[in-house]
Amino acid sequence: MTSKHRPLIVAHRGAGEEAPENTRSAFDIALNYSVDGLEFDVRITRDGVPVIHHDRALGQISGSRKKIESVFFSELSQMDFGSWFSGKYKNERVLTFEKTIDLYSKITRLFIEIKSNENDSFSETSRILTLKVLETINKRVPYKYTGKIFILSFNLNILDFAHQKASGLNYVFNLSGSSFKQPSYPSYLHGLCLPVSKLSGNFMDKAKKGGYRVLTYTCNTPKQVKKALEAGADVIMTDKPGWLCSYLTKTI
Repeated sequence: MTSKHRPLIVAHRGAGEEAPENTRSAFDIALNYSVDGLEFDVRITRDGVPVIHHDRALGQISGSRKKIESVFFSELSQMDFGSWFSGKYKNERVLTFEKTIDLYSKITRLFIEIKSNENDSFSETSRILTLKVLETINKRVPYKYTGKIFILSFNLNILDFAHQKASGLNYVFNLSGSSFKQPSYPSYLHGLCLPVSKLSGNFMDKAKKGGYRVLTYTCNTPKQVKKALEAGADVIMTDKPGWLCSYLTKTI
């Protein structure tokens, strides 16, 4: 691999192997390294507050089966989002999407995954969440920084809806299942995102021919990074941003 192609390094849910994922601590640690962006997940509470969290339910946080969308933000904001990872992060609080935008949108690229549990449908909850994400970006991100905002989803209906409302943002389709076999993808998409295990020469040819950037996750080992580099991925996501930054400095 030569220095002619250095992919963007994106911290997957922050520095997820050094701090509780999707928290301010994980994001701040990641930004201590020479990363090119942060990736995180957005869900919505019962009272309509977009928050940063990956899982649909709170099992990892509290052992509860309660879903984020069934809990009021006032309750969620009192929960400890750090102790499950380490006592060092006891009393880490959930981040709202608005706070995350205020903290990081002017200093790095943001890869924002709108979480949806519908493969082919677009629920009212998903619609409201998408609108609130776009509204927050519109109100709180100066125009000169919007080029560094990327909206991701496994649900193409979400991306179609968002693009209709805010065509100037970058949209990325997270591929899974049957979506790998689609004969074509919407031309408005900036990129296609897939697990590193799914990268192949045929896929890369198809993506490049369509003019799409290729994002891949989660690259935490030399073998995974080697595969991503040899394939020519444009963005590499990792749970170990410190390690990957150091590794690429020696490799490329």
